[in-house]
Amino acid sequence: MGIVLLLQPSLRCIYNAVVPISSTSQNAASSAKAETTKQELLVAADDRFRQRTSFDLYFALIFLTVLHGFSVLKILLILYINFKIATRISKKYLPAATWIFNIGILFVNEICHGYHYASVAKTVLPFSATASQWGNQLDKYGGLIPRWEILFNFTILRLISFNMDYYWSLGRSPSPSPVEVISPLITHPLNPSPLSTPTD
Repeated sequence: MGIVLLLQPSLRCIYNAVVPISSTSQNAASSAKAETTKQELLVAADDRFRQRTSFDLYFALIFLTVLHGFSVLKILLILYINFKIATRISKKYLPAATWIFNIGILFVNEICHGYHYASVAKTVLPFSATASQWGNQLDKYGGLIPRWEILFNFTILRLISFNMDYYWSLGRSPSPSPVEVISPLITHPLNPSPLSTPTD
């Protein structure tokens, strides 16, 4: 795990070289000229933001796989269901559905001991020996931390936080850019060019 973490900055540099942002965005970000408009700076910052988040997504998937092995599929399924609860359920039911689902997952994770693939295969396909064998094979690689359900308790808090933030944001006017900050305390326009620089 330490090796993966130590490699992360190098992997980011390689990813930035393989998947570069557009030359227009690079020029706008590095230019200190007055003719560079706010819109050009925002587009450049958005491009760097997308490049950074796409790398973070791929790295997170690799990191989770190293930590939890094939159990990463269970984790991603829970994350996907929670996301769908936030984005598809009616606003008035969203808080209740979020709390019921996530607290329910806490108890089910503990009762089912992390849903071993072999146990799931026996439940879903009780007469299939092949399914049970596949389940045993998948259970053999549990990563560096096979009992993923223990640490997942902290993730449950983040899932609830995400859904409730999404709930409170409904009905508000969206910001034109994820890097644009609007505040009455700021008396000068924000320059987003230093945000999410490729060398981070």
